[in-house]
Amino acid sequence: MAILILRIPSFIFLIMPSAHHRFVFVLFDGFSNLVLASALEPLRVATGLPNGPEISWDICTIDGSPATSSSDLVITPKAALNAIPDPTRIDYLVVISGYDMRHHLSSRTRARLQNAAQHSRAVIGVDTAAWLLAACGMLAGKSATIHWQELDQFSEQFPDVAVLTDRFVEDGKMITAGGAATVMELMLHLLARHFGPAVAFDVSNLFVYDVRHQAQADANSTIRGADRLHDPGADHVRRAVSEMIAHIENPIALKSIAIQAGCSLRSLDRAFQANLQMAPGKYYQMLRLGRARDLARSTNMKLADIALQTGFKSHASLSRAYKQAFGTTLRNMRGKGPWAAHAR
Repeated sequence: MAILILRIPSFIFLIMPSAHHRFVFVLFDGFSNLVLASALEPLRVATGLPNGPEISWDICTIDGSPATSSSDLVITPKAALNAIPDPTRIDYLVVISGYDMRHHLSSRTRARLQNAAQHSRAVIGVDTAAWLLAACGMLAGKSATIHWQELDQFSEQFPDVAVLTDRFVEDGKMITAGGAATVMELMLHLLARHFGPAVAFDVSNLFVYDVRHQAQADANSTIRGADRLHDPGADHVRRAVSEMIAHIENPIALKSIAIQAGCSLRSLDRAFQANLQMAPGKYYQMLRLGRARDLARSTNMKLADIALQTGFKSHASLSRAYKQAFGTTLRNMRGKGPWAAHAR
C-alpha cells in the first residue's frame, strides 16, 4: 500500500480538550518501527495543532534496557516500566511487541505489566502484544485481535479469548489491534473520541492522506478516514478541503468551493457539520490561521507579510482573529519552532 505524505499546515479548530491525556509505551525487542510510529506520531501531530490537546507520553521497557526493533533500530527508553514518573496515573498503557513475543513472558514481565495495567484507564496491545496481555490473564473472557499472522495460534493458545479479525477491538478497558495500518486507525479513533472528529481528520490528512486524491484512493486503501467518515458528504468535505488548501493566500468564496466540491453551499455546510462538527467557513479560517501560526514559528517574516500570505487584509485583522480563536497572540509564537510543542 502506498502511503502519500501531504505537507499542509496544521490548522484545525479543536474542541476544548477534556483533560490532559498520558500515554505510556512499553517496547519489547522485535517491535516494528512502523507500528511504533503509527501509534506515537498521531499524538505528536495532535499536540502541535493550534490550541492542541494536552497529550504526553513516556517510552519505557520492562527493565529499562534499550529495545531493539525488528530492523535493528535501538530505542533508549526513559525508564523501566516500574520506575516511570507518576506510575499511578496512566490513561493509556500501550504495549508493543513484534517477533519473539513468546520469549518475553518472564515472571517479571507479567508482574510489571499487571501492576501497570491496574493503574491505567485503558490498556492497548498492538501487533503481537495481545499474546502478552493474554498470558498475563488480562484478556480472559474478553474479545481481542492480534496481527493476522498469529490469529490461528493465538486462538489455539488462549481458548478463553474470543479472537476476532476486526481491525481493532475494544472490550472494557482492553483494546487490541494488529499491524501498523490498523494501529493508525485506532489512534485516529481515540483522537476523535477525546477531541472531536475534526482533530482526527486533520491528523490523518497530515500523515497518510492526500486530500486531493482521497476520494478515489478510499476504494483501494486499507486505511480509512479519521474515525471513519461514513457520511455520504465525506467526499465533498475532502474536495472542499483540497480547494481551501489551494487558496490560502487568496481565499475564495465558499460558494465557489462548494461548486468545486460538486455540491450546493447548503449541502457543503451539512457535510462539514456531520463530519467535522463545524461550519466550512470556520474550518477555512482555522486553516489560514494555522498557516499563519506555522510562519510565525518558523520564519522571521513580519506579521504584515504573514497576513498577506494567509489572506488577511492587515496584520491587525490577523492578530484579532488569531487571539479570538486561540486565546493568545501570534507574537507569542515567535521562537517556538515546530518541535517546541512536543517537548513535554
